[in-house]
Amino acid sequence: MQPGDLIAGKYRLDAPIGQGAMGVVWRARQLELDRAVAVKILHPNLAERGDARARFVREARVAATLTHPNAVRVLDFGEAPGGLYLVMELVAGRTLRAWLDDGPLPRAEALAIALGIARVLEAAHQINLVHRDIKPENTFVDRRPDGLDVRVVDFGLAFIADPQSSIGRMTDEGILGGTPAYMSPEQ
Repeated sequence: MQPGDLIAGKYRLDAPIGQGAMGVVWRARQLELDRAVAVKILHPNLAERGDARARFVREARVAATLTHPNAVRVLDFGEAPGGLYLVMELVAGRTLRAWLDDGPLPRAEALAIALGIARVLEAAHQINLVHRDIKPENTFVDRRPDGLDVRVVDFGLAFIADPQSSIGRMTDEGILGGTPAYMSPEQ
């Protein structure tokens, strides 16, 4: 993938904005609606691995089940010649990690950020969604005239903890999932 490539004839890639174990996230333009979006594309070396494809599909389905102002919204999902892709709203701001690297947060801002994260986790709990990787790198914060906008992103490890759901876990019992520094002590 490179800048200018079209995904599914609808999304023109502009520039990569992030990369993880499963894929690369691009800033892109949704041509039909002329708006900026984020497009996550499964790494090509994982495209033939059934487990990786299943995880990517699960990430899209799990993230799409959560509709909340503090969660990134899923807009589209599919497969194109470039591979599996997930289209999300382009979240403004910087990661909470970048904010923390600037120094201590004022109490009011720290509380507003914690409240935004708690609200999305409460909404996730209502639908039995377990994120499993809440950390400063997966939280975006944007300063707006009316206050802080806090968004939780990256549902790659999430699952729905409901035996009736088709979006269950993919890791076996006893296998850790998440970032060790942010996991609960008992794990």
